[in-house]
Amino acid sequence: MEKIKVLLADDHQIMLDGLKAIFAKDRELSIVGTASNGLEVLEFLKKEPVDVLLLDLQMPVMDGLETTMHVKKSYPDVKVIMLTTNDEGSIITSLFKIGANGYLLKNASKEYLIQGIKDAHEGKKVISSHLTAKMIESLTEEPKIKEGTIPMITKREIEVIKLIAKEHTTQEIADLLFVSTNTVVTHKRNLFVKMDVKNSVGMIKKAVDWGLIQ
Repeated sequence: MEKIKVLLADDHQIMLDGLKAIFAKDRELSIVGTASNGLEVLEFLKKEPVDVLLLDLQMPVMDGLETTMHVKKSYPDVKVIMLTTNDEGSIITSLFKIGANGYLLKNASKEYLIQGIKDAHEGKKVISSHLTAKMIESLTEEPKIKEGTIPMITKREIEVIKLIAKEHTTQEIADLLFVSTNTVVTHKRNLFVKMDVKNSVGMIKKAVDWGLIQ
């Protein structure tokens, strides 16, 4: 039987080493590579076939949400499972909406992780059991916006947010807006500061909550 080809992505080497050690003991899985951020994931996928991508949500350069967008756009057959410590319902919902196949927490047992990879490979949706309730809550709760808390977001910055939400890469955004990639990176950096977020996941969530995008 052909093994399931798994690519691991996490910016902590100790996490990658631990996962490799766990999965190496299973005869149905083959770890074909590792990456420390989303850009490395995309570069790897250009060269080698992968069945399942297991990646962290918060990574430098390109986080898990943005990575999932690009992977699902360019490699729709690759099954994507998020492995993270974040259990926020709205983020989980957002990831499934853009095509993620699974959302597991890092405190899951090794048996649960291995079975999750196998289930996702078979086309099943995978999620840590207690997270389902959080997803339902996120779909029914009202956005929490306090008067005076929304900073001044420029028209160009809103354009950048919308293009990121539509799965465009930094290069594609630069081409569409007729600016350099450095300018796009600067806009993203400024937005992170203005919106008090650490990555594109938080930025898109706040943009939706604030009514900047739908």
